[in-house]
Amino acid sequence: MHQVGKKNNSEKVVLFIMSLPTDNFLDAVRVSSRKCIEKSAVKISDEGIRTFLQNLDKHQFEELAIDSPMRMPLKFNSVAEEINFVSFIDLLNFGSGYRVPLHELAGRGAFDTIRFGAMSFHIGGTPMTANKFKNITAYEVSEIFQIPIERDVHPPNMPFVTMSEPTPLKPLAVGIASVLNTTGEFLEKHHYNDMASFILDVTKPQSNQMPSASRLVEHLVRALPGLQDLYTIDGEDVYIFKKAQILTYHLWMFFKDQDPDRFDFADIERLTIFSDNVIPTMLEHLGILVIPSEWKQDIVDNKDIGEEKATILRAAAIVACDKIVQLTRSSSPIGQITNMIEGDLDVYLWRLGKEGEYRNIPRIEWRDTVMF
Repeated sequence: MHQVGKKNNSEKVVLFIMSLPTDNFLDAVRVSSRKCIEKSAVKISDEGIRTFLQNLDKHQFEELAIDSPMRMPLKFNSVAEEINFVSFIDLLNFGSGYRVPLHELAGRGAFDTIRFGAMSFHIGGTPMTANKFKNITAYEVSEIFQIPIERDVHPPNMPFVTMSEPTPLKPLAVGIASVLNTTGEFLEKHHYNDMASFILDVTKPQSNQMPSASRLVEHLVRALPGLQDLYTIDGEDVYIFKKAQILTYHLWMFFKDQDPDRFDFADIERLTIFSDNVIPTMLEHLGILVIPSEWKQDIVDNKDIGEEKATILRAAAIVACDKIVQLTRSSSPIGQITNMIEGDLDVYLWRLGKEGEYRNIPRIEWRDTVMF
């Protein structure tokens, strides 16, 4: 069984890795997600999908489908340095289960926390190298990302005594350090100085071979434990690979024009959505996913719903968005948008979830993971 975020006595996160797909990794995501929800309590509403597409505003979709939060006012000395920066953010694109305590204790949400840490690395001159990743500690993460992991407290009836205790955010800092540690260990073992050198190596142009998103996802997942987003639910393997897919999408988005032989992926439309905590809850709010009332109440109450429910909801979001995209590509598309790709749909739904009243929709919480 695949478990993420379990801590041993040294507070290291331990990753227990189950088997990877034997065939195409993106096909495995789709097939396993469909199997996962077939016998689950979560349903997909075809009527909800039709209503969503009929009401989808083309101008708003085209505006929000651009992943502008990833575009930051930073200067890079080379394409490799920018690849390193983008891959750093996507490698650490998790912590959604800590959204509430992050806002309370750090003043920002999960993605903004990771983005802040990446900019701190870049502006502060901290090297994003294999050696740095391999040796970074949770305390260094706390300082660089400004995640408070300890606080002073006064024991009951002892107002003049001050003691230190961990905050609810300490496991997040431990998780970030652990993902960086395992990444650094892989890179050093295989003689890569950083993430960029690894990515540039595995995307090296091959004769008679178009650049492939599917192939890159497989390279990334096979190499890095921090991207092995897979589970066993009711005895069946479920593959999601959110971070590996979003990294592939961002490499295409940023670098397909600068280096088309590496990053203008011929099969970019084969990516699924990058299923996290936002997309399933947005789909439920929009009437596309129908979930049990007790699940809904746990989400509203900001309860940690655990691995099984979180995985089923993420899988259901993948299947639902696949249906949405296929309808826009059919001979009789519904609504104003045609030939949609899943990466654009994901970005639209994610950014819509940050707009106006949508921002207040309670989201899935599962803290014991470094995958979303």
